[in-house]
Amino acid sequence: MTNLTALLTKTKGLRAVLVASALCWGAASFAADATAPQERWTRQERPRIVSIVREACESVVSIQGEKQYDVGQKSYGQDAQYDVFNGMGTGVVLDERGYILTNYHVVKGLLKLEVVTSDGERYRDVELVRNDVSTDLAVLKIKPKKPLKKIRMGRTERVMLAEEVYAIGNPFGYNCSISRGVVSSVSRPLEVNENLSYDSVIQTDAAINPGNSGGPLINIDGEMIGLNAAVREEAENIAFAIPVDVVAEVSERMIRQSVAKMTHHGLKFRVVDSDMPDYPADANGEDCLVVDSVDPRSPASDSGVRPGDVLLSSNGRPVHSSLDFTCSLIGLGLSDVANLKFERGGSALSATLAFSDLAGRESTLVADDDSSSDSLYQSASVSEAFADESTESRQDKPVKQAARRVSTAEQCVWDKLGIEVETADPGEYAKRFPNLQAVAVGNFNFAPTGGVNVVKVDPNGLLASGDVRLQEGDFIFGFGVGDDSDGQLSVTSLENLYYIAKRLDEFAEVDSGRARVYLIRKGTAYFMDVDLDKEP
Repeated sequence: MTNLTALLTKTKGLRAVLVASALCWGAASFAADATAPQERWTRQERPRIVSIVREACESVVSIQGEKQYDVGQKSYGQDAQYDVFNGMGTGVVLDERGYILTNYHVVKGLLKLEVVTSDGERYRDVELVRNDVSTDLAVLKIKPKKPLKKIRMGRTERVMLAEEVYAIGNPFGYNCSISRGVVSSVSRPLEVNENLSYDSVIQTDAAINPGNSGGPLINIDGEMIGLNAAVREEAENIAFAIPVDVVAEVSERMIRQSVAKMTHHGLKFRVVDSDMPDYPADANGEDCLVVDSVDPRSPASDSGVRPGDVLLSSNGRPVHSSLDFTCSLIGLGLSDVANLKFERGGSALSATLAFSDLAGRESTLVADDDSSSDSLYQSASVSEAFADESTESRQDKPVKQAARRVSTAEQCVWDKLGIEVETADPGEYAKRFPNLQAVAVGNFNFAPTGGVNVVKVDPNGLLASGDVRLQEGDFIFGFGVGDDSDGQLSVTSLENLYYIAKRLDEFAEVDSGRARVYLIRKGTAYFMDVDLDKEP
């Protein structure tokens, strides 16, 4: 059985003394070397790999924290006994705004998480954006003082047996340590433990030690070809890295589901070499991102993008992969647009990608003169005295209806889902549900950060059918289709529900038209099964 690289180093007792002695010895050796002639380093040009590795190190971060273990049984009248270990690992920069990729086992259970960038800056405000247990990957977010340098990614298909590679990481806390080796296997099935296995990993003989996990395995061009993840126990020079194609695909999905989730575009891509005929050459030799298909019912189709177009940039950011494109959409909402530049048949073109009809439009003015209307607001305002009167007495009194601006999103959610909601204020979730920060509902685990309050339910609407129905006062935090985690969507705003409402026909084609609404009612988390084929 192959186990993941251990991450914890105990820093107490004799071991700490020995480490300190070794550091002092290393400092003395360095001082002695400093007096030696340096001409031998300046008379000849350093190998090209020196500058390549140095540049890659700028995209590598150190991840540190503490992990607490229960080391003693608690008896009556005594506190539990714990021991604290220093945890350390490595991460790579995915986006210059502070998005960092690492192994999930690096950060799982760590307390006082801290990220140290290559320039020595320390960041203690670290957010776990999302993790994927099945591939042991996680995305973190810091707020860097200046733009970070993102790692350059290669492609798995270009990895060759016996090619020279370099592992970069922080083994035992030694920042940006480099070890050299070769690719021992390009496609090795690996069972890490009973809960984690890979169909294909890269095997290398480069030295990988505790603390290297989450760091890059790079080739001689400085491209990351894998993410260091595991070593073989009781063996020498047998280590494994998750292939870069898996890393890129899962990273893109995690970012799309977490921070670019409102930007459904309908594009699918393929990556080709920039030196291939009929594709624009890149000055840095990076790949071209080619549109493989366009959903005919999508915003991309409306913008005029076609299969075969070569996407050059999005919102001013160069793109060479699906991950690059998704990162260009971070933070955009339904009312925003992406400005695309692409090449078609040798001609430079541009397009504006609008994610919904909210982009650049005014909200719709709805006046409800018919009390039997299905519109969202039956009456914009009534006096308290009128509200207290009986139904019979109301019929004899004229009521002045007031027009109200109702956004397209509100009206669509009411028409499609049959509910009126209010987005919870930031921080409201944590205040209202302090004991529900991690929620297991059905087969899935959630870490809700927000949601929407249900303030009105249409009794004939989609979410009020059958014996189980949504109620006023419910708090919605998720929506799911299918049996995998990709189909489980967080709901933190009205815009999230609008996104879902517009894609109900698409969702109805999954899992026989069944869906789930995840909600909290009176402090307890539930899920409600919904038949999407039911006409609202």
